[in-house]
This record gives sequence, structure tokens and C-alpha cells, in this order.
Amino acid sequence: MAARNPKHADPNDTSDAAPVRKRTPKESCLAFCSKYFCEGQRVEKELQAKIDEGTLSWTEKWRKQLAMAVPFLLVHIVWWTAMIRWNSWHKFTDRIAQQQRFRKVLPNGKSIRTMHSNVRPWYMSVTMIFGSMVAGATSEGGASIAFPVMTLAMDVKPHVAKQFSFMIQSVGMTAAAFVILYMQVRVDWKSITYCSLGGAFGVIFGLEQVAPTLTPPYAKMYFVCWAGSFAASLYFLNRIHGRKVYLVVDPKHLPEIWAMGDLTPYWQLNLLLNWKAMILLGAGFIGGIFTSIAGSGIDICSFSVLTLLFRVSEKTATPTSVVLMAINTFLAMCYCKWMMREGLEQLAWEFFCVCAPIVVVGAPLGSVLGSYVHRLVLAAFVYATDFVQLIGALIVVQPWSREKCTKELAPAKEMALGPETCNPTHLCWSSAAIFICGLVAFWVMQWAGEKLIQKNTATEKEVAEREKLKSAEDVGDVA
Repeated sequence: MAARNPKHADPNDTSDAAPVRKRTPKESCLAFCSKYFCEGQRVEKELQAKIDEGTLSWTEKWRKQLAMAVPFLLVHIVWWTAMIRWNSWHKFTDRIAQQQRFRKVLPNGKSIRTMHSNVRPWYMSVTMIFGSMVAGATSEGGASIAFPVMTLAMDVKPHVAKQFSFMIQSVGMTAAAFVILYMQVRVDWKSITYCSLGGAFGVIFGLEQVAPTLTPPYAKMYFVCWAGSFAASLYFLNRIHGRKVYLVVDPKHLPEIWAMGDLTPYWQLNLLLNWKAMILLGAGFIGGIFTSIAGSGIDICSFSVLTLLFRVSEKTATPTSVVLMAINTFLAMCYCKWMMREGLEQLAWEFFCVCAPIVVVGAPLGSVLGSYVHRLVLAAFVYATDFVQLIGALIVVQPWSREKCTKELAPAKEMALGPETCNPTHLCWSSAAIFICGLVAFWVMQWAGEKLIQKNTATEKEVAEREKLKSAEDVGDVA
């Protein structure tokens, strides 16, 4: 049979085309892991240029190892010295009585409160192995794991769990922030600046005015409902496949995004009336209030504004929220220690003592691992942790149960914390209202973000056409 002349071959004839080879299961698995778990770091431009040119110094080449070693050595030298000096190894196994629940009648007829507990500090040591890695790798601070576990599973009082969260995050999140900054992972400095400023006022206001008015059931339910509403909003946003995201709030190729011209002419108070700055300040303030209640909040608030409104990639928003949480939680711990009358609870110190050497390893390790994975993997961690917290709170707190509500209220009465009544109906409706209001607020952010994306797209086209016209003029001048 004569061969066909390729000049007269039918372009639509695919009979001789090589068949597309189907991937084997092993190849598909490797491709999946490579895409979602080995995407690579997004570092600052200067470092990326050195990586491309191959001109890294030895400190830059070994930046991951050095970044993890510095906080590890500092904390462990102090911790081992203190533990050996005061022989404090028993702190891991001592039973801790954190709730006064049982009444004992003495032979003389008097009754006293007795404290029975099977809780041991090393339970939190195990918990923070996972919690610290989640804190370093995602926008969920260590308190997002520690607070629900301590209040729901271990029955620790919320204000003790909150103080422990402040203390442990001051070590773990600070170490993770150091790793992020030393590795020069890309963060959004405008968000860090404005949210930190708003968060400083928010956390102080919350510690003084908001947190003391909430009884344990309210604090637990409000925190998980608010976090759950954000996770649901982020999930629906990420169902939009191929959506456009930015690395920072104000990309250099979009000169009008951060400009104050969105509201007024450029010559009038360029910074003070910038609506984007005001939103970040407000997010920091609200996040600071939630931080004062549950030990975590400003990280989720900043993350939600960056991802839903400004459409910043989770690869940038996550390390930004870690740095923010390190700043805010350290301020909260210092304020509780030196500015509040009751100071830091002894029980919080007991838990801190057995968890500090763990989080200084887990949080930096989480930051390193989180900087390599795909943004959708980071988002999936947020969905999972918030969903588990919400379901766990409904099972343990049982906000519809008056018996459970009254039981939770007893320690608060003794410490003069919050109101002296607990209405299950009010708790259920107010928790549902917070969840629904959170969904509405995050949906508004998502809608506004879509409008902002449309405006940014028009700006991109305008800039591209302007550069194209300029290039054509330059070519004409050369000719």
C-alpha cells in the first residue's frame, strides 16, 4: 500500500495520530502530590532574583534550617535550665483541678467545695503537637485548637484557656513569624501595619469591656459560630475555579488599587481617607475583640478581608495572619500580666510550662511546610478545623440544654464573671444570629471583592494598552 503524500493529507484525519497515553495511578498520585503539596515558596522579589541567578549566600541557602534553629535553641536553653534547676518534671503528670464542682460535708457540719479532676498537663502537650503545626501553617492560630480542646474536652474555664492561648502563642507564633520573615516568605505589610494598629485597641477594649460579660457557654459558642461562618464563606468562594488572585493588596502593575482616588481626588488627605486602610483597621479592631474572648481572632479577620475582599492569595494571606497573630497575642499577654488586676492564672502557667518546648518546634515547622503547599490545601485546613470545632461545640456545650447551661455557669458565678442567668433559648438564638450575620458579612465582602476584581481587570487592560501604545511610539521613533 502506497504511503500518503503529507502535502495532501487531511488535517482532520487523526487515524495516524499517536494515541494519548493514559496516566497510571502512580503517575496520577505523584502529579496530585506535586501540584498541591510541592508547589514551592512565594518569596520576596529580591530573594527570588538571587535564586534565579544562583547567587545566594550561605545564610540564604540554609535559611530554612537557620530560621528554625534560632528560636529552638533560645527557648530550649531557657526551658531545660529552668526545669533542671527547680526539678519541675512533675508538672507533666500532676493532676490539675480547674473546676470547683463537688461539695463535701465536713464532720463539723460545714460544707466546702472540693476540686476533682483527672486532667493532666501532658494532655495539652500532645494536643499542641498538632495545634502548633496548624497555627504555623494556616490562618488559624494555636488558640483555634487549644481553646476548643481545653474548654470543650478538658472542661477548663474559658478565661484560663484564653490566657494560656495568649502565653503559648507568644512563643509559638513568634517563632513561626521569625521563620516566615527570615525565609523572606511574601507577606502583605500594609495589612500587618493597619490590622496591628486596629488590633491593639480591639484586644484592650475586649479584655476590659467584652470578655468579662460573657459566661463560658456564650464564649465557646460565639467563637465557633463566627469561625464556622468564615469557613463556609471561604469554601463557597473557592468553588469558583480559576478565580483571579493577587500576591499582595496593592500589586505594582495596578497603580490605582491602593490609591485613595477610589473615594476622593488624589490631593485630599491621601492616607487618612483611604477606604482600604479603614477596612483593615476595622478588621484588626474586630479581630482584637475576638482575640480577647477566645485567644484567636485577628488572624481570621485579616485572612477573611485579604482573601474575600482584596482577593489576595492564601499563599500570602496565611503568613501575613501568622505575623499579625504573633504581634497581637504578645500584646494581649503583656496587658493581662501587668495591666489587669487578676493577672495571669496559675493554671495557665502550668499548661504553658509543659507546652512551650513543643510549640517552638511545631509552629516553625508548620510555617515551613505551609509555605510549600497549594493555597487550596491551606483553605482545606481552615474548613476542616472550623467544622470540627463547630460540631464539637454543639455536642459538648449543648446550648439548648438548661441543665448543661447551669452547670457551665456555676464557676462563673463564684468568680463574679458575667451575668448570673443562663437562658438556653437566648444562647441558641444569639449563636445562630452570629453565624448568620457572619455569613452575610462575609458574603458582602465576597460581593465587594468581585466588584473590585472587575475594576482591577479594567485597570490592567488600560495599563496594558498604554504600554503597548508607548512601545509602538518608541519603535516609530527608532525607525
